[in-house]
Amino acid sequence: MSVDYTKKTTIVNIRDIGGIPVTHGQLREKTFFRSGELCNISTHDISFLEDKLHLKKIYDFRRPEEIERRPDSPFEKVEYENINLMSKAGRANPSLKNMTISDDIESQMLDAYTELVLGNSAQTGYHTFLMELVKNPQPIIFHCFAGKDRTGFAAALLLKIAGAAPDDIYKDYLMTNEARKEANEAILNAFSDKLSPKKLAGLEVSLNVKKDYLAYAFKLINQQFGSFDNYLLDALALPKSYVSTFQDIYVI
Repeated sequence: MSVDYTKKTTIVNIRDIGGIPVTHGQLREKTFFRSGELCNISTHDISFLEDKLHLKKIYDFRRPEEIERRPDSPFEKVEYENINLMSKAGRANPSLKNMTISDDIESQMLDAYTELVLGNSAQTGYHTFLMELVKNPQPIIFHCFAGKDRTGFAAALLLKIAGAAPDDIYKDYLMTNEARKEANEAILNAFSDKLSPKKLAGLEVSLNVKKDYLAYAFKLINQQFGSFDNYLLDALALPKSYVSTFQDIYVI
């Protein structure tokens, strides 16, 4: 992660999760990019993703309603796929709309991570995402609205499967708070005269991540499935050889 892509593009919360040391080497760079939404991005940014990063596919983890309101910008050279991870998430849905109406944001955030671990849509979606990565290895970018929860958990899964240490997984996860600082300030300013002080404070919390949220997800995995390996097998329905296959392809 030596390249700071925020200086090369205006896309919010974009980074390469490769280069992190793992058990048998390091995760391949310039292969797995994560970001916030790709709505209304500039022609420069589109060209950057297509011609500089050579991305071949976009995975959009948002709900159809989110996409309808703020669709990704069109690309000519990059394939697009929507994988809705929270089709029945209710208040656990970490969309901007839900962030502005919640009265108990901490509880909502834990509900969101419960849904990401145990929800049928999330389990099916992460299965699809992960299986496509080993069936068709290519440079990709994956995102949701803010690139912090649905995307953050996806990045954590990839890093853990690759064999990254917990500290490195949490480091990448928490980088979102700095990467989203300006974007979050703009959102808070936009809602400053529309929300009560309590809801505005809740929105500020919900626009960031906490180590506790990801730790809660991993704790839930151990409680419900006994281990991360069992979670991959039983919840995500991945083959027993998945971890070794993934590492053979992406760890160098």
